[in-house]
Amino acid sequence: MKTLLIALIALLHLSTAFADDGKTGKFVVADTAQKFADTATDIRKQMEPGGRFEFIKPGDKEVVNSDLDRMAAMLQKSGSVAAMSADDRIKLFNVQEHLNGVLTHSDSERLVCERTAPVGSHIPTTTCRTYGEIERQRQQTARYLSENQNRDAQLRRDPEKRGH
Repeated sequence: MKTLLIALIALLHLSTAFADDGKTGKFVVADTAQKFADTATDIRKQMEPGGRFEFIKPGDKEVVNSDLDRMAAMLQKSGSVAAMSADDRIKLFNVQEHLNGVLTHSDSERLVCERTAPVGSHIPTTTCRTYGEIERQRQQTARYLSENQNRDAQLRRDPEKRGH
């Protein structure tokens, strides 16, 4: 049991020592209250339009803000991870991992691959795009369909605009 606790604490120190390197999916660094405040500000900015997490769902955005606030309160109370009790370190680690999971899912740079057979073929191919590309195409398609539906509705109401 004691060995497991020591291993968890060592894991917590390792996981909080690294920022996002583009490979690990770790976006939140919780080492000291000041470093974390800077990280939290950056994450909140990245959730705005044009940011890395611009496509985050409103519910997930609330979760992210709540987790950031919880982590800030924990770090503010102790000043740093090193000054925390073992129980508080584990709580901080769990909140951090939850937060990283939500952010990773909403990362516009996350690669999503699908395997489909093109029309006219039985041979499937793999296509990979970023989550951001998928969401931008989805929004563009929805906007196009909405504009066409509005245009059709106007033509039905005013037949003179049809140009026939």
